[in-house]
Amino acid sequence: MTLRLLEDWCRGMDVNPRKALLIAGIPPTCTVAEIEEALRAGLAPLGEYSLLGRMFRRVENWNVALVGLTEETSHALVPKEIPGKGGVWRVIFKPPDPDNEFLSRLNEFLEGEGTTLGELTRALGYGNDRSDLDQDRIPEIQAPVLAQALDEALQPALQYLKYKKLRVFSGSDPPEPGEEEFESWLFHTTQMMKTWQVSDAEKRRRLLESLRGPAFDVIRVLKINNPSITVAECLRALEQVFGVIDNPRELQVRYLTTYQKDEEKLSAYVLRLEPLLQKLVERGAIEKDVVNQARLDQIFAGAIHRTLRRKLPVPKDGPAPGFLELLALIKDEEAAEEEEEALLLMFPKCVID
Repeated sequence: MTLRLLEDWCRGMDVNPRKALLIAGIPPTCTVAEIEEALRAGLAPLGEYSLLGRMFRRVENWNVALVGLTEETSHALVPKEIPGKGGVWRVIFKPPDPDNEFLSRLNEFLEGEGTTLGELTRALGYGNDRSDLDQDRIPEIQAPVLAQALDEALQPALQYLKYKKLRVFSGSDPPEPGEEEFESWLFHTTQMMKTWQVSDAEKRRRLLESLRGPAFDVIRVLKINNPSITVAECLRALEQVFGVIDNPRELQVRYLTTYQKDEEKLSAYVLRLEPLLQKLVERGAIEKDVVNQARLDQIFAGAIHRTLRRKLPVPKDGPAPGFLELLALIKDEEAAEEEEEALLLMFPKCVID
C-alpha cells in the first residue's frame, strides 16, 4: 500500500493530504459503527477527526477508510497501527515536509546528545564573547545569524515536539501505581496548561493522553456529544465527577431535584445528570449494580415530557440500558422528532401517521 491512494483520494475530495489518514486492513464485514469505535480508541490523542469515506480493495480483499483531521499533526504522534475488528489496522500518513522533518530530526538529535537549544546557540557563538569562538570551526559572521535563525525557527516546533507529559489520572479509588489523586493531578494539570503556548486542540490531546479508565470514558462520552469541547470544560466535568464532593445526603437531594430545563435537549439533560450520579456511586449512596436503573428512573422523573417512558424503546421488565446505550436511544428519538418537525414545516397541511 503506497501513499498514492491517500493522495489521489484526498485530491478527489479536495482534502489536504497532510490533514488526512488512510486506515487499511479493515475486514469487509466491518460496519461503520465498528470502524468509528476503533477510531475513537486508536486516534484519540490526535484530537478531532471525521470519517470521510471507505472503499473495498479487491486485490487485498479488505476495506480502506479515509479519515480527515481538523489540523496538521506531528508525524511522531500518528500511530503506525490501531487495534480493530479482525486484528490490527494499518495507519498511512503523508510524511511531513522536508523542512519540518529537519526540525524534528534536529530536536531528536539534541535530546539524544543530552543538550538543549540554548547550549547549541552558545556553541555556535550566539550571545558569547567573540574571543571565545573557534574561528576555524565557526564562521565569525554566520554563527550568530545561524543560531538566531535556529532559535526562532525551532521554538514554535519545540512546543509540539518536546513537552513534559501530564501525570496519569484514571479516577480509580485507590489510584493504581503510577497514578495521581485527583486534587494533586488537577493542580499540576492546570499549571501546565497555563505554560503551554499551543492550540486548545493540542492541549486537549495532551489531556486525553494523561487519562485512563473511568476518567478517559467521561471525556470520551462528552467529546462524542460535543466534538469542540474545550479543555476548561473537560476539567470542569472531571472535577464534578472526581473532585471533593458535598455531603452524600445533600448530593442525593441535589440529584433527585435535578430536572430537565426548558428548551434543553433530553440528551443534554442526561449528560448534565451523569456526573452527579457517578458521585453518588463513588460514595456508595447508589450501588453499582443498580446504577443503570437509578439513572433511568431519574430521567423519567426529571424529563419535561411525561410520555417519555412510552416513547423510548427500553425493556419494561429486563435490565435498564447502560449510559452509552441509553444516550444512543435518546439521540435516535431526538433525530426522529427533528425530522418530523422538519416535515411539518415543509408540508404543514399533511398529517403524518
